[in-house]
Amino acid sequence: MKHYSEADLLETYYTQPGESLPVMMHLAECTDCAAKYDRLERKLREAAACSTETKPETFWQRQRFSIMRRVRNEQQLNVRTGRYAAAAMLAFLLGGAVVYETLKPARATRVAPVATTQAPAVVVVNEEPSVPRDPWQSEELKDFHQVVEWESWVAENPKQKTGESKL
Repeated sequence: MKHYSEADLLETYYTQPGESLPVMMHLAECTDCAAKYDRLERKLREAAACSTETKPETFWQRQRFSIMRRVRNEQQLNVRTGRYAAAAMLAFLLGGAVVYETLKPARATRVAPVATTQAPAVVVVNEEPSVPRDPWQSEELKDFHQVVEWESWVAENPKQKTGESKL
């Protein structure tokens, strides 16, 4: 024997009496489905009997104002957050530009002689900083020559061992 679901019984409740004849015949024979249909019918009648009080117009105006105030506050918060983010991004970019400009390497200029019969002309050629041929003579180590004699580590004589110093 087939039992009907609550959805089927709900559909039967809202159909015309002539269209629900097969389900009603089943309900007359089946006590489980009849009890289920009675519980559903009771729920629907109680829901229909609930009083829906009408709220005064001032209640709905207060609700509307309350909701609109929350929406405005949220929009202002979003605008403030966007402004803070834009200010932080601007500070970051400006700080990066300042650091870049202060740490930018200076370009070295070289004077190239020009052979002419007239007065010698000077041509300035820009080039990247070059690495000195002798690493011990670099600009970075120039300040430390007084502290350590770097030349003492380099053997002047090829027969002299590299680990020995002149001291």
